[in-house]
Amino acid sequence: MMKIHLVGGFLGSGKTTAIISASKSLMAKGLKIGVITNDQGKYLVDTHFLRLEDIPTVEVNGGCFCCNYTNFDESLDLLTARFRPDIIFAESVGSCADIVATVLQPLLKYKGNSPEETSLSVFTDARLLKAFLNGRDLPFQEGVIYIFEKQIEEANILVINKIDLLDQKDANELVRVTQLKYPEKVIIAQSSLSPDTVHPWLERLNSNPTYALDTPLSIDYRIYGSGEQILAWYDSVYQLSGEADQILSWINQFITTIRDRIMQEEISVGHLKFLVSDGIHHQKFSITSGDYAENTVDMLNKLYRSPIQLITNARLECPQHQIQQIFHGVIDQMKSWQAIDCFIQEEQSFHPGFPEPTHRLI
Repeated sequence: MMKIHLVGGFLGSGKTTAIISASKSLMAKGLKIGVITNDQGKYLVDTHFLRLEDIPTVEVNGGCFCCNYTNFDESLDLLTARFRPDIIFAESVGSCADIVATVLQPLLKYKGNSPEETSLSVFTDARLLKAFLNGRDLPFQEGVIYIFEKQIEEANILVINKIDLLDQKDANELVRVTQLKYPEKVIIAQSSLSPDTVHPWLERLNSNPTYALDTPLSIDYRIYGSGEQILAWYDSVYQLSGEADQILSWINQFITTIRDRIMQEEISVGHLKFLVSDGIHHQKFSITSGDYAENTVDMLNKLYRSPIQLITNARLECPQHQIQQIFHGVIDQMKSWQAIDCFIQEEQSFHPGFPEPTHRLI
């Protein structure tokens, strides 16, 4: 009996990292795993990274699962026919809410899934959740915060992720306060950095959790849609040629400068993701709203060979032209690195369209 686990949660909450760790843990036990990724854009870091980690993955791009439900359904069929997985993880784009009515319910009605075969987990960064529950201002405008709130409200299984970034006292207090605030939810606190750290989540998924479907999410699509449209998307694929060690130094400087420029312009970050690959070796860097003060760029693996590809996904709260200007400005600034040739293979920047789900069953 194949199980489908929907995974939602805000940008930068660590969904993909958790899915990779869970997949590796389950594959080590002999289970077949498939993953469906989802994004508004076309050049998704997470899809490439999952495939480089040898996890069977298909992608629904150009819109969320709810607005591209037909493509989501076809992706399920493709994964099932090609890999015959025991478990499929379907990760929704981090700006998506209302998943029960627009994805989970249609799965049950049109796909014939039973509640025992289907679950919804919502991930949240422990630092954002702590600030939210303590009444502190989050680094986003109201429409974006509304999406964050509705994602948590909809959760049956709420995973407080990156709990290791809090000290033990704060972590324990956050779990206590969350349980008081949401007594009807299953609360799991974990780091998701390795297969060993996701066992609490996997144990809960394996217990055949059913979703309380009798109370639909109350959501105002005008506020939800305006929140999505506040965010700007920037996706790019750069081809870098030159001496490999100099390319790696260029990438480190590029990512650090992008981060610093965004800080200087006081732009709120959903996430910044960078994937470095030469076709054999690969490395992923992620920066979220809580990572500004951290040294997020470690020394890259010295085994890389030129040319090297750099894929970027940026989700920022700013106009789309501003995000593109930042990236182009940093590239221009680094043209003094004469030995490095940076060719932009693919690039797009945009604001998501208004959400128009294929189905909404309540």
